[in-house]
Amino acid sequence: MAKKNIFKKDLGLFSKLIFICNIIAVGSLLLSYSASFINPKTFWPLAFFGLGYLPILLVNIGFVIYWLLRKPKYALLMCLPILLGWSLLTQHIGFRKQAQTPDKEDSTLRVMTFNAHLFTEIAKSPKTDVKSEVIDLIKRTDPDILCFQEFFTKIKGTKKMTKRITDEGEFLTYYFEPAMKSEHEGYGQIIFSKYPIVNSGTITKNEYGINRIIFADIVRGADTMRVYNVHLRSFGLQTEDKEFIQNPSHKTNEDHATRRVGRKLKYAFEGRSRQAQALRDHIDSTSYPIIVMGDFNDTPMSYSVNLIRDGLKNTFREKGQGWGVTHYEMLPLFQIDYIFCSQRFAVQHYQIVKEKLSDHYPVWADIKL
Repeated sequence: MAKKNIFKKDLGLFSKLIFICNIIAVGSLLLSYSASFINPKTFWPLAFFGLGYLPILLVNIGFVIYWLLRKPKYALLMCLPILLGWSLLTQHIGFRKQAQTPDKEDSTLRVMTFNAHLFTEIAKSPKTDVKSEVIDLIKRTDPDILCFQEFFTKIKGTKKMTKRITDEGEFLTYYFEPAMKSEHEGYGQIIFSKYPIVNSGTITKNEYGINRIIFADIVRGADTMRVYNVHLRSFGLQTEDKEFIQNPSHKTNEDHATRRVGRKLKYAFEGRSRQAQALRDHIDSTSYPIIVMGDFNDTPMSYSVNLIRDGLKNTFREKGQGWGVTHYEMLPLFQIDYIFCSQRFAVQHYQIVKEKLSDHYPVWADIKL
């Protein structure tokens, strides 16, 4: 007797439609994986699939649940694409219990990164004095090396944020590279350190205004390490763009808004890939153990993040817990702030500080040579 077609035998019309939709979802999931290793300059639409990884993943999980209830053997089949991307999934989610925050040991290096949003108030969570709140956070966390993006300070007078953080945070020195500077104030990136900075500079190749990369060589005991403060190109979305993304049906001219937002995303994907390559070349030219941290403006599925991360430890993947959201202002789904380090470091702890002092959460990690 000829063997009957299992697909025709087991599935009704509705389940066949579900199966077809499931195959489309699986294809989208595989495309999101490819965004991590295909340069947007080669084929930029793949970057959109990487950006949409979470909803695509959730849709695929929904199909698995459906098949568990309807046909368990199909659920096993549909689990395979999810398991194929397990190494990428663990860059988003830490499958471990919440660890108790340890006391900092003398041999441990505590590093912290924070996009301060120029210390301006966030509309949904206003603060009476954001700068004082940040100072309090620094005192409680007690980082040895602290990187800020979108850092603002007065240049003259008694209200210099650089001096206030240096004094109250008990830092020895800092390297400030302003993207904009006048006689009275400046903003840009800064690296504070409790140890001597013996060399510093900026990677000017492919920089884009405030979106740039600075570095400092820091001596601790007998060791010299290189710290990179990264701020990759942002999407440059205006308020109207963010409103369209979150509520597209509220726009009267959807075609125009879609093209405008799509164009901004495309240019940002390509710009970040060029900046990431410049940083990768710089990293490969040094023999020092390195620490890379900052606001990458991209998700763990992106080409730029994976290019920079290659050969380094991801502190979130080593010790992070739960879904690694570091940016919450719009569509609170994204991890875009990272701390990477050389393989010579042991990662002891990682934490996202869930305090709304900016549109980003501060992130810190304990590492040890």
